[in-house]
Amino acid sequence: MNFKSMFSVIAVTSALFGAGQSLAETGEDLMKSRLGTTDVDPSIAKALELAAKPLSPELQAKALECWKNDTCETGTGGALKIAYADGFGENVWRRVSKMEFIQQALAYPEIGKIQYSSARGDVSKAIADMNAFIAQGVDIIVLYADAGPALLPAVREAKEAGITVVLNNGQEVGTAGEDYASTVHEDLCELGHQMVKAIVADKPSAKSIVALGGTPGNTLSATWQACAKEEANSSSIRILATMDTNWTQEGTFQAVSAALAQHGDFDGWIYEYADGFRAVIRGYQAANKPLDTVVALRTDEQGLFCDWDKAKNPKFRIYYSASGSTITARFAVTAAMTAKAGETVTPWVKVPFSMKPVKEGLCDKSLPMETPVSTIVNAETLKAMFPN
Repeated sequence: MNFKSMFSVIAVTSALFGAGQSLAETGEDLMKSRLGTTDVDPSIAKALELAAKPLSPELQAKALECWKNDTCETGTGGALKIAYADGFGENVWRRVSKMEFIQQALAYPEIGKIQYSSARGDVSKAIADMNAFIAQGVDIIVLYADAGPALLPAVREAKEAGITVVLNNGQEVGTAGEDYASTVHEDLCELGHQMVKAIVADKPSAKSIVALGGTPGNTLSATWQACAKEEANSSSIRILATMDTNWTQEGTFQAVSAALAQHGDFDGWIYEYADGFRAVIRGYQAANKPLDTVVALRTDEQGLFCDWDKAKNPKFRIYYSASGSTITARFAVTAAMTAKAGETVTPWVKVPFSMKPVKEGLCDKSLPMETPVSTIVNAETLKAMFPN
């Protein structure tokens, strides 16, 4: 079976469900449509069972209120306080992830207060945000640790204070199961390998690609890029450059423009951020180059897929994993709540993934272009979040 056909069933399933939760989906349905398998960690299974139960209209309104503010009372009278310490919350993916976190927290009546902070990519602020949550006596912190090892003293201090800490989506700090309860992400090293394999399988004649990453020095990009380099070194392909984008479209446009100017023609790209990659089309246009390229991505914001659909260009091909889906924030909340209840949690809640080719049907123009295909946030809420 070839690479493209191997994952066609999963891709079609994703297209059928689209973004947001469909009516009458069960936890098992969500596992199949978002992850392509029901063989998942117990925290993931439990999280999706909860997520399959639609929030009441009152709680949906409360979720939007919480999303627009950094602090909110849930109204349940619950004793627990949960916080999301985000290292960089200023792009669309992170904003949808914030809503996934909030909606999952609202599924627990034990939680009475939800708090949020964004360090805006500033290491000092990330540490200060953690210290503030510790001082405020929160019970749980879900941490997107863009600042990496610099956060370890604060993470250890939180544990000593009795706070349950779970890391979300791949940034590592210290040792999971020792310095904090758990970490939730896919096998990032395998992701790097699979990205390169996707390029080579699609275009066996490929000789060179460029790797794009997020904020300078972040451990997520560094981890998969190192393994992508290993895979490239063992194959016929070469990674010409690794460039930062700050996970924004403008940053991506600048990196792409520089890569095209410095390296001329090459075969493709590997990158985490699908919505950021939309700027690549503009970059090729500005460089007056044909969009003859293949890309392997981690996330699945639909705007890029709509651009692909509109282009009708068979020489522009996209593969994506959705392993870095916004729904991992839900898994982190559930893992943290499980640990807080004194139950056993896997130190590494491993998110399954596979690379899938973009197919027709993944673009829903009735939803905001920033919408991840795999999100569980419903269409009504997404439209309220991104009204323009």
